[in-house]
Amino acid sequence: MIRSRAAGTTTAGNICSPVLRQVTIPALDTAFRPEGGKPLYVGHGAIAQRIRLCQIPILILLCSLLSTGCSDNSSSAGRDVHTTRCITDVSAFSRHEFDCDGVAFKVLLTQECIERACGLIFDVHGWLSNPDLQEGRSNLARLAEERGGYIVVQPGELSTPSSWSPGIHYDIVFDFMQQAMTAYAVDRNRIHFTGFSQGGQMTWKFICDHPEIIASAAPISAPEFYCFLNGSGPTRNVPIFYISGTTDLQVPYYHAGNPFSIVDSLLRVLYDYGIASVDSKDYKYTETGDISVDETGKLDVAVAEAGFQILSGSQQGSYIWTRYTGADQIPFEHLRHANGHVYPDNPDSLIISEVPAVWFSVGEAILQFFIDNPKS
Repeated sequence: MIRSRAAGTTTAGNICSPVLRQVTIPALDTAFRPEGGKPLYVGHGAIAQRIRLCQIPILILLCSLLSTGCSDNSSSAGRDVHTTRCITDVSAFSRHEFDCDGVAFKVLLTQECIERACGLIFDVHGWLSNPDLQEGRSNLARLAEERGGYIVVQPGELSTPSSWSPGIHYDIVFDFMQQAMTAYAVDRNRIHFTGFSQGGQMTWKFICDHPEIIASAAPISAPEFYCFLNGSGPTRNVPIFYISGTTDLQVPYYHAGNPFSIVDSLLRVLYDYGIASVDSKDYKYTETGDISVDETGKLDVAVAEAGFQILSGSQQGSYIWTRYTGADQIPFEHLRHANGHVYPDNPDSLIISEVPAVWFSVGEAILQFFIDNPKS
């Protein structure tokens, strides 16, 4: 049997065969994926039950498939890992640092991702921060190194104080992304973007401008005011995991007569993804500027066919984690927490001392969201 540590699934029989059926078993990662179940794929005709130790040719065939994979993406054959204008070293290292057009890029590159095509994650810091502080909050480089399968790039703005300028830096980050895609010969279906505060703003912009590249994304503590506010959303519905705090003093959570709150952003995305029947500008907010939900916790203006789940937490607790899906089954997940402008498992605010609103790893939740949502 062949186990994929990235997807948490087990495959038996001909792993390249499209004829498969599903049996649900408990997931390996239920500690931070509250839906609690993953599919076990068993080959058509119960092939797995017929494998015995004495059937040496079948075992040899399975070992051969495991080592070579079903496509060039999972194989080292024909790999072209090479340097570029800014990426001057493609050896395995946990903290490469490259300077490219005035922006620093810290990169996790493992030997695994030299030998086979891995996914690529961009993780962007906010105002007054840097790549090392961002890693201390998200832990994505450490987690990707432990779990395997991903290269992590953490850009750093070098001004004092550090502050991303959309008109200057977004193009530099995108150029480095394109260099990384070719230098590391990455899996083009697994390119993801996340960021905190100003980095969250950059995440929204990349969702809007590059939906053909970004498989899924996780903006944190940042309102959206690009294509969802000024248009009908991106040209492709990108799976989104949105994280925001109700006591954020820098980014208001509740509607207050302007379109730049978190709940306004929520409604814009849900409307443009065909999940809500009313856009943010026409919605009737509560007296506190919140959205209204029914007895199940579902948005009151969600369309009848919209999928909805509470993955973890509750309306009355310190956090609630919800998932909506539209007709295309693209997920929009929202982790609303009671903290401020921080990661809710690691509140390191310099303004107000806070206790964590959640007790699971937000970095692990983001990484798992990316694993579960490649580009199809």
